[in-house]
Amino acid sequence: MITPRSRSKTNKFSLLRSGRTVRRGVERVSPSVSLPHGQSAVATPAVATPAENTRLDAVKSEPSGIEQSVREMIQMLSETAHDLRSPLTTIRESVRLVHDGEVGSVSEEQRSFLESAIHQCDCIDQMVGEMLHLDRLRTGLPRTHRRWIPVSSIRDSVQDTMAPWTMPRNIAVLWDGADEPSRMVYADPAILRRLLVNLIVNAIRVTRENEEVLVRVSPAENGEALHWSVIDQGAGISQAQMKRMETEQFASTSGEGLGLAISRQLAALHFSRLRLRSRVGYGTEVSFQTPTSGPRSVAKCWIRWRQQIGAQQAAHANQESLSRSRIQRRVRLDPPLLSVELSQQGNSPRFANRVSLGTVSLGAAMSRPDADEFDQMLQKELRLFELAYRVDTRAWVCVMDADNETLANRMQNISDTAEQTISAVRLKWSDASVMGIDHPMAAAKLTDLLVRKTLSSTSQTTIANNDQVRLGTAPIESSNAASVRLDQELKRLSAQLRRQSKTFKTQAAALRPTP
Repeated sequence: MITPRSRSKTNKFSLLRSGRTVRRGVERVSPSVSLPHGQSAVATPAVATPAENTRLDAVKSEPSGIEQSVREMIQMLSETAHDLRSPLTTIRESVRLVHDGEVGSVSEEQRSFLESAIHQCDCIDQMVGEMLHLDRLRTGLPRTHRRWIPVSSIRDSVQDTMAPWTMPRNIAVLWDGADEPSRMVYADPAILRRLLVNLIVNAIRVTRENEEVLVRVSPAENGEALHWSVIDQGAGISQAQMKRMETEQFASTSGEGLGLAISRQLAALHFSRLRLRSRVGYGTEVSFQTPTSGPRSVAKCWIRWRQQIGAQQAAHANQESLSRSRIQRRVRLDPPLLSVELSQQGNSPRFANRVSLGTVSLGAAMSRPDADEFDQMLQKELRLFELAYRVDTRAWVCVMDADNETLANRMQNISDTAEQTISAVRLKWSDASVMGIDHPMAAAKLTDLLVRKTLSSTSQTTIANNDQVRLGTAPIESSNAASVRLDQELKRLSAQLRRQSKTFKTQAAALRPTP
């Protein structure tokens, strides 16, 4: 629920979604454009002249040069970030010593200025961290550790991190839909926190003092994912700015920083694109999705995201789309609502149309701490387009970006790494099967495998602790829901008895003979 302070701002936040629409057409920015809210548009083929073909060929050859320049720029940023971190740490700790009075007394006014300096150092430190992570994300070796976590814990960690940005300008970060204790998501908590912090910081940069930024958490339309939205009340993004965002790697909603360049990569680690919706003069909404309802949602979200990557590769190979993103525009009487979807950039799947499915399990003698350590090691060994889902304490379903020839090497490398990090580890790999990503039943096949393995592992496991639950479900907590329902039922029955008693009295009075 939104706090009472935010009610007066709710209508302004909702202006991103409201307004009367006169649908006259869609302005096509790239050859593959889709209308919002599930509507689709079919591009009309046109015959290009020889001069247009020459110009088109020149444009098609441009991305390789841009990509090379981007790689060189990211490498330079990464090297620079390493050099910046040490002096930045020295400056921050020196200022902190003065702030804490370790080198002499300070006045309240001086302490306030020192606090601002420390907050700015924290902001710079985050930007340095983004520079260091950007190169690793683009190379396809993200080193993630996804697991089921409550949404409320993500909210709490983000709230603690946002103080350096919200306090100086008295900006409130409001949360809507993040209070349900049973709501879980499948994510890497550290990466998801960084993603939300990046988006909220971008929103704060364009928000006026004493205003609010809204973080809305709601179920997606398909029910298989949770929709995260960060909404600001800034000046909005023009169509020209959105066009620059899909070509320039280091643009944010305010036109500066590494915000979206890294955020689109972090969203991809949760099987989602980053979507921007903006209306000039009203504000901007940046959103992404995470799986939320067990192994079925993980399978469907991963397959859908992987199919989008494959379709993007095919379109680029066939020279059907010159853009990595899709800009959408609706003609309106009021300022137009613009939308763009930003996918991950840099690395591509080694096998665009197929993956290998299999399972790996540990010996029954392996302890729970060793199993947890192997889980972290396994997921950190995976590449960007691979998935390892833990179906039991000692069992995992693996989706590898490999074929039959390369899968054996991947399995051996993981086994060697496990033997080096965990003593007396015993791994058992199942026979793998190749699945086509673009097959109509790909999502159903992966869903069946994850659900079946999860259920079979649960049925064979003896739960010794009464508070233990299977993976992907909320922890058991005390609840007064049963007593509340019982009280409500007793009140309902009492009211029904009173009505019946009143009816009987009325009927009895009507049957009495009149004197």
